[in-house]
Amino acid sequence: MHKDQPTPSNRLNFTKRDLDRLTLPSEGVAYFYDKATKGLAISVGKTGRKSFLLYRRIQGRPERLKIGRYPDITIEQARKTVAALNADIAQDLNPAESMRDRRKEITLAEFFKEYYKRHSLVHKVSHKEDIEKFERHIDTDNYGINLAKLRLSDITRAQLISHHAKMGHIPTTANRVIALISSMYSRAIQWGDFDGNHPCRGMDKFKEKSRSRFVLPDEMPRLMLAMEHETNELVRDFVKLALYTGARRSNVMSMQWRDVHLERKEWNIERTKNGEPQTVLLTPEAIEVLERRKQLAQGSKSLFVFPGSGKTDHLVEPRGAWERMLSRSTALGLVEALAEKATAKTFDYQLALEEAVDFPVQTIERYTPLAEKLGLHLQHYEMRDLKIHDLRRTLGSWLASSGTSLPIIGKVLNHKTPEATKVYARLIVAPVRNAMEEATAAMRRTGEV
Repeated sequence: MHKDQPTPSNRLNFTKRDLDRLTLPSEGVAYFYDKATKGLAISVGKTGRKSFLLYRRIQGRPERLKIGRYPDITIEQARKTVAALNADIAQDLNPAESMRDRRKEITLAEFFKEYYKRHSLVHKVSHKEDIEKFERHIDTDNYGINLAKLRLSDITRAQLISHHAKMGHIPTTANRVIALISSMYSRAIQWGDFDGNHPCRGMDKFKEKSRSRFVLPDEMPRLMLAMEHETNELVRDFVKLALYTGARRSNVMSMQWRDVHLERKEWNIERTKNGEPQTVLLTPEAIEVLERRKQLAQGSKSLFVFPGSGKTDHLVEPRGAWERMLSRSTALGLVEALAEKATAKTFDYQLALEEAVDFPVQTIERYTPLAEKLGLHLQHYEMRDLKIHDLRRTLGSWLASSGTSLPIIGKVLNHKTPEATKVYARLIVAPVRNAMEEATAAMRRTGEV
């Protein structure tokens, strides 16, 4: 009898207590068999690793099928799995053959390469975002099982629901990740790489709240001053141009000189995120930035307005300088507010102003306690919650606040549908404010008679 086959000495009624106390072999692997369930076994390695398996003679030959690790899988779960496999065997099916076929299936990571090459790269302007989503939020164990390592048929609806739920702190991103996986399965079915049930169908998504943050009127002077003190001129000019054009950050970063016509005051974008071309009308403020970049670019062979040293040859991630500008803007707001409330004995305005410019984070930490004592709230001056995409929204918001119609705002921002512009409707407040002021003034006059 083979040493790994059932014998009276290695058969027992599986209980947690007995499995936890199994003797480890000095070398190789030892096998123990459950008396209660035909074919259920557990392997024990010398390191203490234990795994459930099915050991049966199937269609005339011995087969060993791995069920899963103990205690990740409970005894009861292992027994149910083996019972289902035994039912297949009774119908003259060979689950071992099915498992071998599954091993030949591609993983989600392997299919993503094909999906990206045949679909994202060809049809999506934002195809690089698919790579970022996959690498950061799918090919990771931060949300439980690493889905990228699983075969297409192994990924269950329950696993996707769990993955999505664990991304609840970033609901919009979570929804986009599931949308990407759903699109991948649709293509896998269409291309014949998968013939199972679509695991994403009917999944509930998080309710998304449209972001409405933009640079407010009282914040704009601080942001401008913060930019003037920014040592990274490339990023400073990038931020200004993004602000003055309302273009998407990806388009501004990849802006090429051949597409800029300073004499006509136009910038032609061949293809935007929505798949449409766009002609951006350049204001005097935008022209000023571009003329400065043109002068600085003399002698350079770069095709890009904002050149970079990476593989794209243009600016890619301006995060560091952007965060400095926002911290400096916040610190300046706090210092200005303290200057109006604090006494000269407790607060040196000139020193604090210099600190806000040079050491903004430390300035915020240093003066926040004093601000709280004086009844000032840091969140009233906080600008570190701004994102670069909010610069695009800022132009739309300022247009709305000045009474510009929604169709014109949509034209400026190159929105494909009116729905995308509706977010700015609530910002057209000038007529509403005027009407309210007239009404309340009338109330007051009537009451004073």
